Amino acid sequence: MGVGFSRDDSACRVMDGVTQHLRKSGDTASTQSRAGFAVLEIFRRKVGGARWYRALGLGGMHSLLGLVLSFITIKFTAVYLGPSGIALVAQLGNFISICQGILGGGIGTATGRLSPEFGHDSAGRKRFLATAWRLASLFAVASIVVIAAGSGPLARWLLTSDEYRTAMMLAGVAVGCLVLNTVIISAINAAGEMGRVVACYAITSLVAFAVYVPASVVWGIPGGLIGFAISQSVCLPVSLTMLRWSSSVALEDFRGRFDRTQAQRILGFVPMLIAHSTMSSLGLILIRDMVASHLGLVTAGLWQATWRVSEIYLGVVMASLSLYFLPRLGEVVGTRALREEIVRTFARVVGITAVVALTIFLLRDWVVRMVFTEEFLPVRDLMPFQLLGDVLRMAAWTLGFVLVALVRSRWYIALEILIPAIYFGGALFLVPEFGARGVTWAYCLAGAAHFCVSVFALRDVLIQGSDGRSNGRGSGNLSD
Repeated sequence: MGVGFSRDDSACRVMDGVTQHLRKSGDTASTQSRAGFAVLEIFRRKVGGARWYRALGLGGMHSLLGLVLSFITIKFTAVYLGPSGIALVAQLGNFISICQGILGGGIGTATGRLSPEFGHDSAGRKRFLATAWRLASLFAVASIVVIAAGSGPLARWLLTSDEYRTAMMLAGVAVGCLVLNTVIISAINAAGEMGRVVACYAITSLVAFAVYVPASVVWGIPGGLIGFAISQSVCLPVSLTMLRWSSSVALEDFRGRFDRTQAQRILGFVPMLIAHSTMSSLGLILIRDMVASHLGLVTAGLWQATWRVSEIYLGVVMASLSLYFLPRLGEVVGTRALREEIVRTFARVVGITAVVALTIFLLRDWVVRMVFTEEFLPVRDLMPFQLLGDVLRMAAWTLGFVLVALVRSRWYIALEILIPAIYFGGALFLVPEFGARGVTWAYCLAGAAHFCVSVFALRDVLIQGSDGRSNGRGSGNLSD
């Protein structure tokens, strides 16, 4: 009946003998399979492990390419645009990022999480993807129109001059393209084509680099701003081209009638991602301003450099987790494998983060000299608690994926508000007394609080072994 297996009694007795042996050896995961299928279960687990390490490798390659291009871009920007140009491009980049997170983050995450649930139901998946595409198209058009209408005031507010109004209008187009691109990439990733997703990211990064850097060199700040906005828009043509090559998702899958039920499911993710897109960025802005006001810009720069080291190595783990975990959760929610998958992925993520953090701690003098310059050596004194906070952050971040996958919106939004508040409040209390080290202590405090509250919010799954379908009815009033 199965591929490569006979249906005769002797074969079944062999399989059942394996099951009995596993029961005696304590392999509970495999003995949960029906009689005669223990070997298939072992194979499934090994394939799942291979998927994780493949995601780690692909995420690492993507992060490495992004890191190299970022360093080159920063060098060209510093030379040809100067400090003011760097600040203006950063302002425009933050604006595009926040708008894309608010308008497209929820739809993209919903696509990645819910699409795998349809399995072989191609009609249901097509109806879902068509609904997601229509919602994304609506948000994309709205962003282009609204930003174009307000381009003048926005340019004066963010970029200090009406001279950059064109760049602001192109930023609206970039937001629209990014929103649509998120749905396509999430659908391809949910289908298990991680290599195609990373290839799309790599091509987009290279094309964006080829657009932005020459524009900055030839036309200065105005060219840099326009080039940056255009570079953020190239993702959509690249992802549409990649979609034509996909073996699992086709352009036709995004054409179909609008399904109100699926739309409600998709929109259920939007408040969570709005909270994530706004609160975490706002918290960092407030902390940076507070450190600068209390300790000066130089110390704020040292803390920012410490944070940058964390971003560099955590980016590899985060990219891998994003590629693998959310689609995998879509497959196991509602099954007894949910808790096992969470624990397994949690152990991998925290273990890898801890090993890398310990390595950086032991080599911190060399790391600071290699990444920065001699004047940044005080960063090494900030690293111990920053690196500990990184481990706690990744532990909590992994469980945050589970909250999103189970659509426990109230818990997720409450955490997205509470944790930045703890971080900022702790820094505000500790910095006047302990200097920049107080920020890293507050970071650890926020990470520990995030992890503990996440465990409490998921106690029905992590402790009681729920399959997640109860939507957290056993987890308190904040769980739905």
